[in-house]
Amino acid sequence: MPEIDLITGFLGAGKTTFIARYAEWLNRQNIRFAVIENEFGAAGVDSMLLSEQFGNVHELAGGCICCTLKSGFFHLLEQLLPHCDRVLVEPSGLYNLDDFFEVADGIAHNGLGQIGMCLTLVDPHTLPVMTETECSVLRDELEGTGGVVWTKTDEEPCCDLAEAQAFLERMGNRGEDMPLRVYETPSHALCDEDFIRLQQMKPVRRRHQRVLRDHRMMYQSTSLRPQGMFDPDGLLHLLEHIIDTGECGEIVRVKGFVNGSSGSLAVNCTVSDRFIQECSERLPMLNIIGHQLDRAKIKRLLEALGSEKHL
Repeated sequence: MPEIDLITGFLGAGKTTFIARYAEWLNRQNIRFAVIENEFGAAGVDSMLLSEQFGNVHELAGGCICCTLKSGFFHLLEQLLPHCDRVLVEPSGLYNLDDFFEVADGIAHNGLGQIGMCLTLVDPHTLPVMTETECSVLRDELEGTGGVVWTKTDEEPCCDLAEAQAFLERMGNRGEDMPLRVYETPSHALCDEDFIRLQQMKPVRRRHQRVLRDHRMMYQSTSLRPQGMFDPDGLLHLLEHIIDTGECGEIVRVKGFVNGSSGSLAVNCTVSDRFIQECSERLPMLNIIGHQLDRAKIKRLLEALGSEKHL
């Protein structure tokens, strides 16, 4: 029976990078698969990257597949599962595992598929700076997960993973009878044998109080299409400024593309890490997620920088 693999994790945890490596391994095993990509904001960024590599990528954008897009998620699974061995699901970084189980149980009841591996990716660098709201979202993603995979542990500064695991255990109120399973190999070091073992990490459901959330009430999303030409250092400085100072709202995620001097620049920023690198030419688009976003001010600052005006 086809299986549904869920790869969840908070905003910026590294889900798309993990799925790209996992999908490449599935290709080499001649395993038929499709990818469902859920964008909380506007369509385009992650699904574009995966589609260029693997082709069979389907996007649900403009909300969460645990909130406003649950029905569309169910029907898309119905369409894809008869033609696949596995369907890889990358939900938005804002997700509730209880809702995934509700959808997957309906699929299983209809005899179309079953839950495969269920992983939560965690960047340990982000844990000390997460707000209570962000912790509540991550807690929902950990409830019932088959296990945690650490991401970005090859990046500075080094993290105390034992301390990070203890943080997650306390967050989920887990006792000795239900410890959190953490995979021993971090995401950047995974090999073929690891993917075989990870596929055995099925969800572990336990009794708990379900919390109903509408992520649209917790976070905002806005999409901009910056015009002009951007220098990597100048753009990095601007994004660090607006994220760190909070003058444009509390920004937790910026991802997309802008025009550079020799192609495009890929932008991937969270509160704990900021990456800007050259890539092949793409349409300019930035997706921004956070609280109380001042879209007009962000747009003005980007336009000023893109036109080489002094801020």
